[in-house]
Amino acid sequence: MSEPIFDPNILPEIPLQDRGYGYLVGTELFLVRHGQSMTNIYENLVSYDPNLTALGWAQALRVGDYMAQTLPVDVVISSPLRRAHSTALAVAHAQGLNVLEMAGLEEFFAPFYDEMPLHHPTRPWWGRVDWSPTSEAAPGFTAFRNRVLAALAEILERWAGQRICIVSHGGTMGVITAAMVGSNQLSVWQHNTGISHFLWPEWKRWMVMFINRREHLLDLNPEDYPHPPETEPADNGFYRVPEGLITSWSDLPAHPQLAFLSNHLRRSDRILFLQPPDPLTPLRVSLRSRSAAILSDDLFLLEAGELRRAVLNANHIRYQYLFLPLPYPDDYFDYVVIPETCHKVDQEEILRVVKAPAGVIRYRPQEDQVP
Repeated sequence: MSEPIFDPNILPEIPLQDRGYGYLVGTELFLVRHGQSMTNIYENLVSYDPNLTALGWAQALRVGDYMAQTLPVDVVISSPLRRAHSTALAVAHAQGLNVLEMAGLEEFFAPFYDEMPLHHPTRPWWGRVDWSPTSEAAPGFTAFRNRVLAALAEILERWAGQRICIVSHGGTMGVITAAMVGSNQLSVWQHNTGISHFLWPEWKRWMVMFINRREHLLDLNPEDYPHPPETEPADNGFYRVPEGLITSWSDLPAHPQLAFLSNHLRRSDRILFLQPPDPLTPLRVSLRSRSAAILSDDLFLLEAGELRRAVLNANHIRYQYLFLPLPYPDDYFDYVVIPETCHKVDQEEILRVVKAPAGVIRYRPQEDQVP
């Protein structure tokens, strides 16, 4: 059976409404790049799926608050990669929404820049007006572009007429931006948590409202979010992870009241740490678990823990900000570990996400906690 022929002149009916622009508006599309990630700043860190730095989390919280106040949305969709998903959690939580993951929005993994024709410095695309990427001429780019645009088409069709926020990556946003302005290839620099906005007005043509907006970061001082003291600054403004940061997982220290969990957990168990005493204990005791989530509002603890998780390549462990209500379904965890002094999470919320009350493990923090 042959594929149906797509007729670009037949436009779908997109619901229009008055949102205060002075004209009727249908779909609105917001693009947000993730906050600063570990591989944005650590030049020698090899990680397939890095998370945010402390500064990246601060940026994510800022863009979440800013959009909640000035750019409300109906749905938040994220790339599955953890740096985007963490940023999307901040955006969604600030507006009382859940994050929906969409496969296809991931960043590219093989560079394709040498497949693009050269630009003329004073006459852009001079002599290349008829060039279009093909699988033969630009196999890396077309594979990436087609994957991203297939996800974009599904999103725009499924949530037509709504205000959509996509949280993804610089390369992904570049492909989407190029598509929205009708370009084969458009180079767009995307700052961490920069926001772009497109809308479908009543005259039925995509309109660019703004690209890479970031006033929410104006008074955010990166120096207020130093990297872990054991990391080494490089000459080029980046940082390096020291050799031997972790020589063996068994050498990682653990809080004395929680060290027993290393022998207690089964491979099938899910464990949640709320406001952990340090960044290392959850990593040390949960390496055998099926999945582990570490939730804290200490941004420096999150970066220190994530740095070691990335070095260990322990992809079943996630360090996340402590958003409430907890972004997990009922009865999701076998164990929840929480200090006796933590009162930020209601008992009802803890019992909601744990399978049985006996799975709640409370401990008394000590002054001489693991650094």
